[in-house]
Amino acid sequence: MIKKIALILSCIIPAAAFADCGKVQYPDLPENAIVFEMGEYTDKNDDDAMYATIEYNGRIYMPYGTAGGNISEKDIDICIGYIVQEDENDTDIRVYTLKGDSENNYLMDYYIGSDLMNQPSFLRAVDTKGKDILTPEYIDSLDYNFWK
Repeated sequence: MIKKIALILSCIIPAAAFADCGKVQYPDLPENAIVFEMGEYTDKNDDDAMYATIEYNGRIYMPYGTAGGNISEKDIDICIGYIVQEDENDTDIRVYTLKGDSENNYLMDYYIGSDLMNQPSFLRAVDTKGKDILTPEYIDSLDYNFWK
């Protein structure tokens, strides 16, 4: 019986130790966090497709893509706030700026509320539509008609 327990523990302990290996540590929510309320944009050129939006520093951001490559801590700048949900005390959808994007053409949101393999998503500033801007290699476009 002791050998079985030892065998089980010898498998579980290393697995638990490596569970966070490679896991991105997202910056904490700041004390002066921005509370983002969702807006919406209706694209009249795309059968009235509706997109969720947020506003940051006077710019409107809409969904653009997901993580297509490996995003790491070195790619994430700071947490600037959270997107308010039905429960106003829920701060689990965090919004981040990205390093190397000094103009904040992109923002990233990420749900920190579970240990599941959540993927970040990326929002792009609407005023960059039609402009040739640098898109980090770890962002994959979801090919929304708005951005075409």
